[in-house]
Amino acid sequence: MKLYGVRTSPYVRHARVALTQSNLEWELEQVTLDTIGQSPTLRVPFLIDGDLTLSDSSVIVRYVREQSGQAFLATVADHELFALATSVLDTAVNVYLMNIGDSADLAEVPAGASVIGFDPKTYFERQQERVAVGMQELERCQLSSSQPYTDGEIRLACLLDWAAYRGTIDLSGKDNLCRFLTEIRTWPPFAETAPDL
Repeated sequence: MKLYGVRTSPYVRHARVALTQSNLEWELEQVTLDTIGQSPTLRVPFLIDGDLTLSDSSVIVRYVREQSGQAFLATVADHELFALATSVLDTAVNVYLMNIGDSADLAEVPAGASVIGFDPKTYFERQQERVAVGMQELERCQLSSSQPYTDGEIRLACLLDWAAYRGTIDLSGKDNLCRFLTEIRTWPPFAETAPDL
């Protein structure tokens, strides 16, 4: 079983945590320009296990959990946490990839709608608002103070640690999330998959 990706991807990290918790034989293959073509979506992560290719992190985590006899999103509450964290993560990654670092950069973004009604400046501001509102909602969540962690919590931790690593989301005033991140960083499967190792 080969997981293709990059160490800094929070989506790859969640799959790596699940694989680390499993008793399955696997290896991480750093994706290259030559190997990305094996992904049906040209994105990471993707997993190849024999004739099976999976191209989405949530499907990969589910597959790994099922193969190792572990639960995946066993409750509606955990599935909601997973979905909320993924939504905020998707939006935060999108904002990060837009490469607009500050208000001076934003001032350079063209304003005004395109032929199809797309306004890049308004879009960027809306994405920032989505991240802020999502983080407020995540701050209100009841989170474990020790292992075992659920996949919803692991996805949240991947978001938070990626945000800290990339400096993309201000966690000040988010005491619940900061406490949770501090605690999960000591959990071996999470610590062993840190992007900067």
